[in-house]
Amino acid sequence: MTDLLELVRTMRVVGLRRMLKLRRAQQLAWPGLLNGFYATRALQALFNVGLLDTMRAQGSIDVSEFAAGRDLDPAILRALCDALFALSLLEKDIDRYWLSADGRLLVDVGRGWFDAVYGYEGVVHSLEPLLRRESIYGRDISRRPDFVARGSGAAEAWLYFPLAVDYIIRHGCRKALDLGCGEGTFLRYLCASHPEISGCGIDVATEAIAEGRAKLEATDLNGRVGLMKGDMTRLGAVPQITRDADVATTFFVLHELLAAGSDVVVNFLSSFRRLFPGVPLLVFELDRPTPEDMRRRPGMAVAYYLQHDLSRQLPMAKEAWPPMFEVAGFASIEQRNLSFARSVMFTLM
Repeated sequence: MTDLLELVRTMRVVGLRRMLKLRRAQQLAWPGLLNGFYATRALQALFNVGLLDTMRAQGSIDVSEFAAGRDLDPAILRALCDALFALSLLEKDIDRYWLSADGRLLVDVGRGWFDAVYGYEGVVHSLEPLLRRESIYGRDISRRPDFVARGSGAAEAWLYFPLAVDYIIRHGCRKALDLGCGEGTFLRYLCASHPEISGCGIDVATEAIAEGRAKLEATDLNGRVGLMKGDMTRLGAVPQITRDADVATTFFVLHELLAAGSDVVVNFLSSFRRLFPGVPLLVFELDRPTPEDMRRRPGMAVAYYLQHDLSRQLPMAKEAWPPMFEVAGFASIEQRNLSFARSVMFTLM
């Protein structure tokens, strides 16, 4: 009753209309926008210092001991953990914290999303200089290719990798070439569970290739998976070792090439068809919705396409791709619309 009386007394001074506007603005700003901003950065920080992975592996963690072992500020670490506890992503008992069911789900399934978004953090925090033309993407500001590659691979493993593997196994393929392979996540995923298959990957990002090679050293796949730094738009310069591939994949890479012009994409596709005759190319791409479609069904699309637009990439609607494949000379174009995920899988021959 005391709280209600205080609310009434305050409303008499401030005014009902003003209080209602304040309440509505709070509902718009904090639950989905500002809280999400802080929660995202807190999760990214705890991913990057290894706390969440350690919790996933060991269970409950004493944050003071963890901070001392990693030379972290214990007060800041505890503040971050308390914030995630308040959001029901962590549980706690005095100074020990562990993942809640929702927190475990985010670590298991959503880790790639947080890494990929972190890869664009420098771009997002430079919106004003980009908007004022004081900075230019690609010259003054860039995304972090290591985090983008790591996050993309982890996210794609839940849906798109199984579809590619299903095709490869059903068609009896034995050597896969992954173009724009990032850190080689798909090839590790494929070859780890299918010892009869080998693979090689090509990516232009030095950081991603270095990270991928380091991860391969910790596995028994070193002899079956090779990662090479190279430009997939210059397939003629790709090492000869790739030429015996009997299937090729590219996961959400063509829209990045498209930023340099449609002729770059067509030339790449034409080169592939010439250098790898009869080898199927599995292309996974986005199906970009209109702003009106995104407003009706926002999901992850709003942030996802914003980061692509800010980094000068050109994701397109699925209808725009087949004409480019035809110009490149592919006689067979199979299309699988993954509308529930706003994406599409093409098989080109």
